[in-house]
Amino acid sequence: MKRSKRRILGQHFLTNPEILDRIVEYGQLSERDVVLEVGAGRGELTKRIAEKAGRVIAVELDRELAEELERNLSTYSNVEILIGDVLRLRPTGFNKVVSNPPYSISRKLLEWLMESRPKLMVLTLQREFAAKLVAKPGSSKYLYISFLSNLLYEAEIKEIIPRSFFNPSPKVDSAIVLMNRKESAEKLEDDVKEIIKALFTCRRQTLRHALRDLLKSGKEGERVFQLTPKELIEIAEIVATGKAKPK
Repeated sequence: MKRSKRRILGQHFLTNPEILDRIVEYGQLSERDVVLEVGAGRGELTKRIAEKAGRVIAVELDRELAEELERNLSTYSNVEILIGDVLRLRPTGFNKVVSNPPYSISRKLLEWLMESRPKLMVLTLQREFAAKLVAKPGSSKYLYISFLSNLLYEAEIKEIIPRSFFNPSPKVDSAIVLMNRKESAEKLEDDVKEIIKALFTCRRQTLRHALRDLLKSGKEGERVFQLTPKELIEIAEIVATGKAKPK
């Protein structure tokens, strides 16, 4: 695949050895860990993960890169290489994610990963998207993906990576995000999740306008993006049980 095509797919390869080492350090890896890596490329990060973890599931969409990955990782018996779209393959059995994934799939990938509930994730993402993951209620960057992140994980940006550290260089800087799972968070029911997603399509409206005459909770004057995950879930559950329905 030509470089221009890889750029379209959001593939930007981080090769700086010091940063790659720190990414692995953030993962706090041990032989007990099974680690998912999305967009393994030629294996610069994969090798480092394999030296610390018990097992690595390395996913690469580009067949040519995957063949090179297989050659580079041939001496590592604890690496399983999957060729294809991770969102179709949907591997299982991992408890951690350490990855520099293609930026073009960031939102869909993070939604799936957070629902899969790995214990810890270290992800290199576009800086703007990373800001959404760590955004709090009331922030202009607070979206549905922010809600999920706040609900299920403790997320923080560990460091900013200049675009010049990548090949090919992206148009924006990147960030390393560390996400630790909250043990207390419960899995959302599908109907509740869909209602909350719908609310975020009108995130700057007040609840009175977003859900019309939904509820008497005193939150009618709040805007959707100002509500905490707990408040959003309570509202969605009311709608889902039929106690109130938006018109």
